[in-house]
Amino acid sequence: MKLSSTNQKAILENLGISALNEMQKATLEATEKHQNVMLLAPTGSGKTLAYLLSMLPKLQEKEGVQALILAPTRELVLQIESVLKQMKLPLKVNACYGGHLFSIERKNFSVPPTILVGTPGRIKDHLERGTFNPEHITELVFDEFDKSLELGFTGQMRYIAGQLYQVKNKILVSATNAIDLPYYLDFDEHYTVEAAVEKKPDITVKQLICPRGEKLEGLLKLIKSLNAGQNVIVFANHRDACDRIGEFLEQHRVIFSLFRGGLEQDERESQLTKFRNGSAQVLIATDIASRGIDIPDLDYVVHFQIPPQETTFVHRNGRTARMKATGTSVLLMTETDYLPKYLGYKPEELLLEEAEKNVQPAFATLHINKGKKHKVNKIDLVGFFLQFDFMTKEDLGLIEVKDFFSYVAVSRAKYKQAIEAAKNQKIKRKAIKVTLAK
Repeated sequence: MKLSSTNQKAILENLGISALNEMQKATLEATEKHQNVMLLAPTGSGKTLAYLLSMLPKLQEKEGVQALILAPTRELVLQIESVLKQMKLPLKVNACYGGHLFSIERKNFSVPPTILVGTPGRIKDHLERGTFNPEHITELVFDEFDKSLELGFTGQMRYIAGQLYQVKNKILVSATNAIDLPYYLDFDEHYTVEAAVEKKPDITVKQLICPRGEKLEGLLKLIKSLNAGQNVIVFANHRDACDRIGEFLEQHRVIFSLFRGGLEQDERESQLTKFRNGSAQVLIATDIASRGIDIPDLDYVVHFQIPPQETTFVHRNGRTARMKATGTSVLLMTETDYLPKYLGYKPEELLLEEAEKNVQPAFATLHINKGKKHKVNKIDLVGFFLQFDFMTKEDLGLIEVKDFFSYVAVSRAKYKQAIEAAKNQKIKRKAIKVTLAK
C-alpha cells in the first residue's frame, strides 16, 4: 500500500489527529533506513500509530497475510484492531486471541487478511493447525515485548519467529530497554527510537491516611467526593482484594466495573465498556489494567495496595494525565503502613471533606443480542432507539458493536423504559433481545 501524504492526511483525519508527534516522525524515518527498529515508548505516546504507519508502505497488493503484530494481552490486541479500523484502510484485518471462538477465527481466514493481530499463544495455535499461510509475512511487530517476556510468552514467540522465513522488517516495541534480546529475534543489529517526553504528565501523588483496618471506608469516602463526570481506577495487587473491594462497594450501592484475571472475555469486554461509556465511575482492577487497554482519561488512580515494583507504580499512574494533562495518584494507606522506598519522598496528604453524596453514573449499558455477524451496525442501533418518542440523541452514549452482540449506553433515567419498549421489536427484520449488561 503506497502511503502518500494525501493517504496519511486522510488516516490522521479519521483518527482525529492533526499532526504526528516527534517520536512518530522519527519512527517513520528510521524504518525507511533500517530493517530492525526498537521503539522505546510508554503507554499513551502514540506508538501504535507510529509502527502502523511505518508498516503500511511496505505492504503489497497481493493475497495473504503480510504483516503480523504480536501483543501480550487480548485487550491490547483489541485496541490495536480498533485503531486499524478507525484508520479506514482498504485492507482486511483479523484479530486472534484467547477467549475468542477459534471456529470464528478459522472462518475469518477463509479470505486471508493483509494484517493479522494476535496474542502469541493464539497465533502459535493457528500456525500449528495450519489455518493460515505464513510464507508471505514480511512485516513483524512485537508490541509491548517487555510485557510479553514478563508474562512468559518466550516459547510461543520463539516458535512463531521460527515459522516466518520471509520477514524483512521487524519493529520491537518496549517500555524499557532493560531487557535481554533473545537470539530468535535476530535483532543484534538494530536502530533505536526513543519517545522523548515532550511534556511531563502533570500527575500529583498524594496519600490518603486511614485508621487501621478502615481502608475500605477511606476508599468509599474518596468515591463519595467525586463529582458527576469524574472517574477513578482502584488498583489492587490480587484478584481476591478486587473481589473484597467490590463486595464492600456493592453493599454501599456504588456502581462499579471489575477487571481482573479469571473473568471470561465477554465479562471483561462488558466491564470495560461500562467504564468507558460512563455507566460506572469506578473501575476496580489488578495490574492487567495498568497498560494495553482502552479506557478513558482518569481523574484519580488509587493504589488500594501499593505495588512492590516501581515500574508497576509508574504504569498504573500512566492511566491518568493523558489527554486531560492532569491527574491525581492516591496511595491509600493506614497509619501503620510504610511508603515504598522507590518513591523517595513523602507525598502530601489528601484531605477529603465529609460527603454523603453518591453520584449515579449518567448512563446504563444495554446488551443487544445482535452484532456485526447479523449485519447490524451503529446506525441501525441509533435508529432503533430513536424510534421511541421518549428517546433523544442526548439519551444515547457510546455504542460498541461486537461480532454477535452490541452494547449501547442509554441515559440511566430512561434505560428501564427503553428495555420495556424494545420487547417484541426487530432490527432489520430480526427479533432482538435487549437487557441490562451484566
